Amino acid sequence: MASYLSNNVFVSSLMFFVMIGSLNAQVADIKAICGKAKNQSFCTNYMKSNPKTSGADLKTLANITFGSAQTSASGAFKRIQSLVNTTTDPTMKKAYTSCVGHYKSAISNLNDAKQSLASGDGQGLNIKVSAAMEGPTTCKDEMANFKVDPSAMKNSDDFQNICGIVLVISNMM
Repeated sequence: MASYLSNNVFVSSLMFFVMIGSLNAQVADIKAICGKAKNQSFCTNYMKSNPKTSGADLKTLANITFGSAQTSASGAFKRIQSLVNTTTDPTMKKAYTSCVGHYKSAISNLNDAKQSLASGDGQGLNIKVSAAMEGPTTCKDEMANFKVDPSAMKNSDDFQNICGIVLVISNMM
């Protein structure tokens, strides 16, 4: 009888703490997030296109968008690296090589930002993601005077837009 009672108390306590914990995990307001994003239509389309965002809490949404930012930076890096390897124009090769360096820096900054995200440090996340955004911006500015492969710049725009969403979320953390 005492064993049954202690098990009952344990299960009840466990349920109580699970319920309290779930109260803290409120569904993120995607409309509010996208309303604050620099590119609101991109944000809205991004959120609608990713089924994992529906019903996600803020921390989960931060992880989803941060993961997308990493994937985007990695994809842009690989694309530009392939352009370095295939271009024969020495001026373009130099420009693409410079962009590769900028994306390496962006990826490094994103890797640093992982710790801030994991600990729930919104301000640290914001600072490190902002730093990551500088490299691709510099790359795009450097490429403005050249006739470049459009796919290289599309990746840059997507990266900036996704990071912009991460910044909005980091300010809400």
